Amino acid sequence: MNGGGIRVGRIFGIPIVVDTSWLVIFFLIVFSFWVDLVNARALGLVAPIGDVAQWSVALLGAVLFFGSVLIHELSHSVVAVRRGTRVRRIRLFIFGGVSEIETEAANPQDEFAITIAGPASSVVLGGVFLGVAALVGDGTVFDRLSSGLGVLNLLLGGFNLLPGLPLDGGRVLRSIVWRTTGDYRRATQIAGNGGRIVAGLMIAVGVLSVFFRGTFRQVWWIVLGWFLFQAAGAALAQLTVKEGLSGVVAAQVMTRTPIAVDGDLTLQRVFDDHFMANNVSEFPVLQEGRVRGMISLEQLGDVPRNKWNEVRVSDAMQVLQPEDAVGAGTPAEEILTKLSGTGQRVVVVEDGRLVGVVTASDITRWIERQSSP
Repeated sequence: MNGGGIRVGRIFGIPIVVDTSWLVIFFLIVFSFWVDLVNARALGLVAPIGDVAQWSVALLGAVLFFGSVLIHELSHSVVAVRRGTRVRRIRLFIFGGVSEIETEAANPQDEFAITIAGPASSVVLGGVFLGVAALVGDGTVFDRLSSGLGVLNLLLGGFNLLPGLPLDGGRVLRSIVWRTTGDYRRATQIAGNGGRIVAGLMIAVGVLSVFFRGTFRQVWWIVLGWFLFQAAGAALAQLTVKEGLSGVVAAQVMTRTPIAVDGDLTLQRVFDDHFMANNVSEFPVLQEGRVRGMISLEQLGDVPRNKWNEVRVSDAMQVLQPEDAVGAGTPAEEILTKLSGTGQRVVVVEDGRLVGVVTASDITRWIERQSSP
């Protein structure tokens, strides 16, 4: 499954998925480059160009910026794969990008190497873009564009090295503490609390800027700080959950004999008989007794309503990928990582046949039962 995103291809065998929220920030980045070029032209810093050319350069800037973000995440992923860690996918979304690595690093050395690769690539890209700007020379839009991308990449690398989860710097900090103390739990707590401190400082800077400077241009710091604060808290909560799942396998937490739908049903039939009758947003799809995909309300929404009596589930479903299914003996910790990536459910299969599904609610119920007196 792609978890609501659009799969645009693979690089080095790693799926690249673009979240729909990414479109918002992409157009904002295009606009930001355009505004910068307008201001630079007004100040006489660049030679005048036509409006169409200016928008084209701004679009190129946004593409190169997100290409830089993709290279940053690819650096994480390639090092992870080379060190024997599976990467589910790279997802581009409104706050940039994330490499969805299926399992935590086996040791602090691996975590350090996997993590530092991202900021290192951003610093290298920053140097390359600044070098191109120096070669192009002053007074051209490409000089302005290259220097801007150089600075942005250096800022991206530096920002990600701030010492707090979920930022790269938090993982670097965790790897160092883990290596020093040999205590992964303590290292995660320190890095998670570091993330909360970093996020709090960002929110404070944004609030003070709005209060004293009377401008809302710094509201982005508040939004980003809040996102990081929530993510740091989630990392700490996940640590507790993982401890509760130690030694647990899929067969113990899954919902057995889940409701599944036949791939030959029409979308209208599956909507009326399944989605309307059950409080479930996604169903496994069976063909010839084997699970072949998943159908959700989102996939139904992608098909015009007047076509629902014509289109079959098998034509609209998300085809099941090998990484979307697990066996009954799969460790629950591994499933938790998959759920954090998909946000939906993971199917449990034996010899291609559906035996259960695992959702975040299943994990929560298991933890609650184990913690009950």
